[in-house]
Amino acid sequence: MKNKILNIIKYFLKNYPHKSELSASRLTKMVYLSDWKSAIENEKQLTDALWHFHHYGPYIDDFLKLAFDDKDIEVEETVNMFGNKKQLIKLKESFQEEINLPDETKKILDFVITSTKQKNYEDFIKLVYSTYPVISSNRYSDFNLVEMAKNYKEILTKQSSQ
Repeated sequence: MKNKILNIIKYFLKNYPHKSELSASRLTKMVYLSDWKSAIENEKQLTDALWHFHHYGPYIDDFLKLAFDDKDIEVEETVNMFGNKKQLIKLKESFQEEINLPDETKKILDFVITSTKQKNYEDFIKLVYSTYPVISSNRYSDFNLVEMAKNYKEILTKQSSQ
């Protein structure tokens, strides 16, 4: 699964049109959105991650550790528009490999890219915080995205039948 997670991260790094926006926070939350989308559509996550509702939203330290330790990825310490420190994640210029992911996975990742690329960070965070797992959970709890997706679809089905 480690390689799949790295391939997902690299896919985002390679294909996201606004490279300067790929902070550790945005990248982590894009993986979360991908897992959530997959849980809704396929009743399984793309990763085997256990998502945690950290005080800054869905979060997992492991993804960033994998990225930091990967030979193809570099982390640049920079500052955001508010003057706060920001870790910009990017592929090294020497990276030329093909990123091997199933077409269904690429379709979900492309959906997340398309859904988020026009959003500034504030609007992006609003999108993440509007997802069912976030609005239906307490901070510092874990998300079982597959179970939450089932609940979410049941709620939508009940609402549409009323």
